[in-house]
Amino acid sequence: MVCKLYKQYVHPLARVVCGLPISWGPNFATVKHSDDVLVVAWSPCSRFIAVGLSGSTEVRDAVTLERLHTFVYPESKNGWLSFSPDSRSLTRISHEDNGFTTWDLQTGGCIGPIPSTLNTSPSYYSLSTYSMDGKMLAVAGFRFLDDFEDIIISTYNLISGKNIHLHQVSEEIVAQIWTHGEFLRFATAKPGSITIWEVGFTSEHTLAKIESLPAPDNTSLAEYLFLPTLSRLAFTDILRWAVLIWDARDSKFLLHFVGDGHFEEFSFSSDGRFFACRVKGQGAYLWKESPTGYVLHQKFVPGSGLRTLTTDWIKPFLSPNGESIIISQHFETQLWRTTDPINSPSSVPPQPADRSDFVLAFSPDKSFIATGRWGRNIATIVDLRSGDPQLIVDAGMEIYGLGVTGSTVIVVGDGKIITWNLPVGNCVLDARANIHDSVRTIVFDHPPPFSRLPHSASISPDFNHLVITGSRGEGLDIYDMSTGRHLACCTTGRHLACCTTERVSQLWFTRDGREVWYLAFFPHGVKIIRDGGSDVIGLEPVGDGDDSSGGHPWESPHGNSIADDGWILDSRKKRVMWLPCHWRASPIGRIWDGQFLALFDPGVPEPVIIELYE
Repeated sequence: MVCKLYKQYVHPLARVVCGLPISWGPNFATVKHSDDVLVVAWSPCSRFIAVGLSGSTEVRDAVTLERLHTFVYPESKNGWLSFSPDSRSLTRISHEDNGFTTWDLQTGGCIGPIPSTLNTSPSYYSLSTYSMDGKMLAVAGFRFLDDFEDIIISTYNLISGKNIHLHQVSEEIVAQIWTHGEFLRFATAKPGSITIWEVGFTSEHTLAKIESLPAPDNTSLAEYLFLPTLSRLAFTDILRWAVLIWDARDSKFLLHFVGDGHFEEFSFSSDGRFFACRVKGQGAYLWKESPTGYVLHQKFVPGSGLRTLTTDWIKPFLSPNGESIIISQHFETQLWRTTDPINSPSSVPPQPADRSDFVLAFSPDKSFIATGRWGRNIATIVDLRSGDPQLIVDAGMEIYGLGVTGSTVIVVGDGKIITWNLPVGNCVLDARANIHDSVRTIVFDHPPPFSRLPHSASISPDFNHLVITGSRGEGLDIYDMSTGRHLACCTTGRHLACCTTERVSQLWFTRDGREVWYLAFFPHGVKIIRDGGSDVIGLEPVGDGDDSSGGHPWESPHGNSIADDGWILDSRKKRVMWLPCHWRASPIGRIWDGQFLALFDPGVPEPVIIELYE
């Protein structure tokens, strides 16, 4: 009854024009941190994630990555995080002083630091387990004594804050220690055998050998990880660039995968259904258990701030229930689902884009948007009223800039500007066009005075001028759009001279067309000097500290904003629409134009376009 009476007066606050559901794909959430990520950990209940930074530890919700707690401590470059069995407390182990600090997650308070009891030599802890009641903690690692490393396991009473005992181990521990009843256990491995050891949390119990299991007889084994519940050993064959999983109970291989890089940093789900590892310089792989062994399930590639695969990632961590995986690098943590199989329509592309940017351009009347990935040759024109693609253009060249009017789409590429007409009348959706269908091609009168191709391009709001950067990002050149004539250049700017291809991520005219701005770590501007009329005679760097007179593209002209909690706010600061964490990680991935907001990220195949209503 209420619906019938008032439906005609109800209007939505926002409309998603395009981008769903693909863009809300398996990369479920992304969050940026204020500092470099050093270590991460899952709670046993799979509900919390702890992220260790150099001077603090953040506890985040494992579904949304919302920050629940922040625990601050003296700046430290190394550490280890461990949740209690009931997930109610978190302990941080410092590698600098071997001290321990425990926090209560319900109150957010510090239970009490435990100072180091080792006064001999520095030690490096990297393995830990709690007793069943959560009152005692065992940590394992190396103690450096003169010219050799001493492998040790220390146990602590978290209630009294005292060290209970220190056990010396004669063989290297494989990957982790675990709790078994009132004891703690660990495994050692060598070609041909796996040995299970047991020791008590107190000094009353001594080290004892429990069981010996068969292992592959291979001298090139490395990077061990043992799953005690199923007696499975994951390891790498460093000579063949392979990752293997050995079932010690049945003496057979469950996985033998040969790749094209070095496998490292392993993770099992607690029930063994999923197995993940990192391939140096390529990404992370996820395998799923099947009746015949483990089969490849997903491949994860960087997104958002994870712009390159050449640097190392933090270990990919599977949640204990196997439903999610977190991957971190530098200042960013990404949460992925493990439920989507590889090659599903919503999975990320198997290879990331060479560059993370999308090229986007709205038509002046906000009826169309042209979009494509930077450096690719496909541009898509979407009708913003219906959200349907109207034209897909194969430009036959790498795209560095786009423009769209009410009747044409303009593509800037390899030293030229090519124009296509948009379909009119009762056109077919997803109409295709290529270079043979173009209506006009304008070639620059001379290429930029740098190497090879333009790096980035921006078309002025009146479609009269085009600004490009050199492929090494060494300067800016402005051209006449109708003739391709070179008008002016700027290479004297203090920041322009040091820009590289990786540093310049966006280039744009201000809305009034008087300035050009670009990103190289932070925004820099260039004024357009005219002769008193419309002719451009020069480009002059904007002074340090000056802001864009026409506004940055990630700033709304109508006063909209995005709050820290992910809500899009109107000019009166009222909530309009909530964004998942994945889409609020960085302002650089947003473009406002009138009532429209475009969101893009390199980990998904298309941008999200949202229309906001007053």
